[in-house]
Amino acid sequence: MDSLTVRISRDRIIFVSYDRLRNLLPDYVVYTNNPDISLNANLHQAIKGTALAQQNYQFVDIFADEPTLLVPLKEFEEEDAVDMYYFNYPSLRERTRVYYDTLPYLNTLLLFCVDRDVVNTLSDYFPVAKFHSHLTALLRQWVGRYPFSLIQPRMYAYLCEGRLTLVVVSEGKFRFANTYNVHNPADSLYFVSAIAQRFGISAGGERVYVSGFGTAARRLADGMGKINLEAFFMDDVEELSRHPVANIDDFPYDLKVHLLKAY
Repeated sequence: MDSLTVRISRDRIIFVSYDRLRNLLPDYVVYTNNPDISLNANLHQAIKGTALAQQNYQFVDIFADEPTLLVPLKEFEEEDAVDMYYFNYPSLRERTRVYYDTLPYLNTLLLFCVDRDVVNTLSDYFPVAKFHSHLTALLRQWVGRYPFSLIQPRMYAYLCEGRLTLVVVSEGKFRFANTYNVHNPADSLYFVSAIAQRFGISAGGERVYVSGFGTAARRLADGMGKINLEAFFMDDVEELSRHPVANIDDFPYDLKVHLLKAY
């Protein structure tokens, strides 16, 4: 095992070691965060208490659940990335560090941030660590599967651990992407309805493609009729060709997509 994937969110930290060319199932550990201490303190405890995280790895990918910003490649200058990101998220400037993922064939970069203390901790434990957004694999998959010949906009809704990400694409290009904190199903329906109206998505046109983690995404899909939209629920197992990894209930869909390189 020479590679490790670490997915960090406010609720959990997941450690995964997986060679998809050799094994059907990964080795993994899920650490549930203690809400009474900081994310960095949880990270220290998780690593020290997880044998899987204490081995030597040649490759370590860290996936962070933080706000993102899409920037067209033609408008991107690396020296301006930090100011561009914090212009949109000024409250994060004092405690985070900015990174970006490249979205191939999309002419787009995805900017995101990671807490500075978390970066320092992970860099100490894993000097080869590379940081990514947990949305990167999903965005590559969604746009990659979109039929370029269709003109009507399509919306993807991803509901995971209290955050709703909405992405709109048409003709193989990004039109919109944003993430919202949600507290109940009505919040999700409100955001979906507002963005659908903005892009002219309505009943009888493209369905809203819904995926996520746990039961919340299914409830969101089932409730689309309340806002006069049709939904298609993207079941993990079906979408990932019934691969054994798709059946791991502990993994959110974005992690499964990354592990299986399903894009």
